[in-house]
Amino acid sequence: MAFDLKQIAKYYKEDMQLNFALEEENNRIRFSMDTEAMKEVRFMAYKENPHTMLFLTYLPMKVEEDKRAAVAEYLTRANYGLHVGNFEMDMTDGEVRYKTTGVADENTMPGLDVIRRLTYVGFSMFDRYVPSLLSILYGGKTAEEAIAEAEKDMH
Repeated sequence: MAFDLKQIAKYYKEDMQLNFALEEENNRIRFSMDTEAMKEVRFMAYKENPHTMLFLTYLPMKVEEDKRAAVAEYLTRANYGLHVGNFEMDMTDGEVRYKTTGVADENTMPGLDVIRRLTYVGFSMFDRYVPSLLSILYGGKTAEEAIAEAEKDMH
């Protein structure tokens, strides 16, 4: 069984009460939601193969080219020590996302609790890290200053 898009869509509809688009032909489910940090954060669950599913949370804007190096440093600092997932940035177009990966054996579909965690961890990470990322883009902070701000309650 492994990852079943229709079953995940059923979880999203019935248990998580999300409004989403199921794109079976593209092996993905998409939706957007507002978080504490930002409106219209985009999400995609993508079935890479029957045993691997990517859960991707996207910043709804692109990082301008002149800020990408500072944001890349910030994301690298943020990634250090993360236990579930990681931030990524496409250096070509400035797209920023948070990725978690689910892996299943051929006989078992992960339960709702696992799907829920894989879905929402990116939104939680955005709430923690995006305000400080924005302070690099619009407030003139360095990556080091911004990460200290984002993680001030963690030390």
